[in-house]
Amino acid sequence: MLFKRAVLLTSFRLTSLIVASGALPAAAQVVSEQLVNAQGAQAPCLGIGPIGGPVAQKCVNVALQSGFLPTTELGQSGLTLSTSGSNDGVVTKVDPGSPAAQAGLAVGDAVTAVDGKPSHRPPAELAVERSFGASGKTLQLTVRRAGAVVPVSYARAPQTAPPGPKMSGFMIVVKPLINWENQFVPCMGAGPAAPLALAICTSKFEPYGYVKVSDLGGTGFQLDPKATDKALIAAVDAGSPADHAGLKPGDEIVTVNGKPLTPDLGETANEYLFGKAGEQRKVTLHNSAGDKTVVLTLAAPQKK
Repeated sequence: MLFKRAVLLTSFRLTSLIVASGALPAAAQVVSEQLVNAQGAQAPCLGIGPIGGPVAQKCVNVALQSGFLPTTELGQSGLTLSTSGSNDGVVTKVDPGSPAAQAGLAVGDAVTAVDGKPSHRPPAELAVERSFGASGKTLQLTVRRAGAVVPVSYARAPQTAPPGPKMSGFMIVVKPLINWENQFVPCMGAGPAAPLALAICTSKFEPYGYVKVSDLGGTGFQLDPKATDKALIAAVDAGSPADHAGLKPGDEIVTVNGKPLTPDLGETANEYLFGKAGEQRKVTLHNSAGDKTVVLTLAAPQKK
């Protein structure tokens, strides 16, 4: 079964669609819009032919609902944050003349919150995300049990995904992808070029944690949503891969696929800072002088 976390989304959101068609007349209308999200995933919305405009607009609408923004509306704070090691969440660069520079931010400041949201992620949330994946793929865990560290390895079992987007049309093929938050990407293809369009769409989103709905795999354990400082297993499904691998309620997950469950301060802060030009973000920082809070008005990227 899919893991649930305390703030797991209860509605399924669509992110993008790609439509391609083969053997088009040279004068065929092409309407396109490029969108991007905080993680850098590109969503090229594309419509071709007489209905190209409505198709592209529908793609844009569902992308906006999932946190994507048109590249033409993107705002920037002028901050570059470290996302690894002991400097995770620390400012490593401030662009001259940027909103961050005007607010007095400096290299070495550590971002602790954005708009009142702490820039860290609970270990249980990280464990759920990193355990998500395709059926048959090996999952390697390190768990802490009764003071001892135990390595566990097993393959995910087939998992039935929740209902996803339903779209249909003449010569249209839809192959939805899903991520660990139950967000869907309805990859679409039309005509002879449909297989190529679907392959391109899939390859664009796989690096950001999406898998084909038909390939979804389950792990068979659930985490305790009340444990905010650790990834503590609350239940193990009987007969599941986790059960056969010897996982038990009370085990604490320490690593997933070799990655420790660290807070990811920089990545979370970057996500909170993502937004449209003109939007404001209240940023709380810590440095040698203490804590301070500044307000940044996101600016349009400077033209080069």
